[in-house]
Amino acid sequence: MIAVILAGGTGTRLWPYSRNESPKQFLNLGSSLESLFQETSKRLESLVPPKNIYIVGSNSHKVLLRQQILKIYPDFPIDQLLLEPLSRNTAPAILWSILKIPEVNKKVPVVVLASDHLIKNLQRFDHVLKIGEILASSDYIVTFGIKPDRPETGYGYIKSGKPLDVGFKVEEFVEKPDQSKAEQYLASQSYTWNASIFMATAETWLKEYRKHAPELLDLFEKEAFSGGLSDKERIRKIYNSISADSIDYALLEKSDRVAVIPVDMEWTDLGSWESLHKVSEKDSEGNLLRGNVITMDTKNSLIFSEKRLVASIGLENLIIVDTKDALLVCNMNKSQEVKKLVEKLKREERNEF
Repeated sequence: MIAVILAGGTGTRLWPYSRNESPKQFLNLGSSLESLFQETSKRLESLVPPKNIYIVGSNSHKVLLRQQILKIYPDFPIDQLLLEPLSRNTAPAILWSILKIPEVNKKVPVVVLASDHLIKNLQRFDHVLKIGEILASSDYIVTFGIKPDRPETGYGYIKSGKPLDVGFKVEEFVEKPDQSKAEQYLASQSYTWNASIFMATAETWLKEYRKHAPELLDLFEKEAFSGGLSDKERIRKIYNSISADSIDYALLEKSDRVAVIPVDMEWTDLGSWESLHKVSEKDSEGNLLRGNVITMDTKNSLIFSEKRLVASIGLENLIIVDTKDALLVCNMNKSQEVKKLVEKLKREERNEF
């Protein structure tokens, strides 16, 4: 098996702890002392040797990426750390990494993972990836759908269609639903959350890019044939000439070769402070506390302090995150709105962005 780790996100919903310069994948938010990126990398150790791992991240995080991957895999081939000059979403990132895979490995299944997810059941994770190899070797792009345990409105969904020997053909991808639709999806049992974990052989990936995103493939292949996919200036030229596009829109929603394997592996994408609160161990009052924090009569809250003492009295259902230059106070039910706040900071060119 070959693995591609996508590590170029900004994690804006976890502001002010996660910032443009140090996004959430490089922070310790999971169940260990390691960052989410390091946990993701380590999760692969029983399945993929370091020589078969490719990492795509931002050039602005070059130092963080190198430091953190070499702590997990000291013999990681650093030329397989692909640094994007600009953010152009997942379709170009995945394509670049696929084209870097040697010809001799084109029929080997390639799993694509986000670097900022939390997965607690590692045994189930290993098992389902091995099952996915069966479908991937049959010319399918495999998705791994998380069985929902609540009517979540913050995730995209996958609808299962015709049964296959393993899993199902994907009938459709569904955008983040409203509460009513999310409740319908939960009741139907035909829908799973889109975990953004994908697997296909390099050969299949390229075939589907050729069919559904030929212009993007042509741009990259032109440079690949001349040996230019390791040249910074040529990569910059490609990225300057393309628009941002996700793998979902570019390929998956158009392809008839996409399958889904429903799975329960205690997965969370940590996309908001509320989701972090839900999956973390809490005190007897339902609080998630980190740093210099003292509480009285406080319930169901998340309070983080980087340095100063944060004291609370008589609070419920609140998020409080205190850093050296910014303080966030937010209702737990409004945590998805933090992204809009960060967009406002960016428009106003605030340094706190």
